[in-house]
Amino acid sequence: MNPLFTRKFTSREELLEGSRKDRNLAGADLSGLNLAGLKLAGLNLKGADLHDSNLTNAKLAGLDLSEVNLTNARLDDARIAGTTLRGATLEGAHLNGVKMAGVDLTEANLTNADLSQSTLAGVNVRGADFSHANLMGARAAVQWSAAKVQPPQLPEPLPSSPWLPVLALGVIGIIVFFLLRRRSQHH
Repeated sequence: MNPLFTRKFTSREELLEGSRKDRNLAGADLSGLNLAGLKLAGLNLKGADLHDSNLTNAKLAGLDLSEVNLTNARLDDARIAGTTLRGATLEGAHLNGVKMAGVDLTEANLTNADLSQSTLAGVNVRGADFSHANLMGARAAVQWSAAKVQPPQLPEPLPSSPWLPVLALGVIGIIVFFLLRRRSQHH
């Protein structure tokens, strides 16, 4: 994404203030920022630049992260739910221990990404590239055959549970509830 005006954020405080005023931060430059432990929900960050940023232990829900640049970003132990990362670049990203549920990684580039000890449930990997990605100790409920390039070592499958789809719908429902509630408070 090549917006006409790219908004550069220089601190997490500036990002938080900006996101209170405008939920559309498409194309924003957040590169190199320390956003560890940050909680973000319902933002449009399509095409944003987050390369070399630190999102360790972040909670990300209901975000549009399509086409974002997360090259070499640190997302260790992050929680990501109901988020789209379509066409995102996560080359060399550190996702050790990440928990993903209901995430869309369609056409994403995860070459050399470290997803060791991660858990992926209901993640769409259609057309995604996992060349040289590390999934050692990971567990997943993913249709790997849909990926453009599967990881060198497939993770252990998550045990199937009859309650897992109900849990996923519940999480999505809660996200939608909070997003609608937040919107109504701003009007």
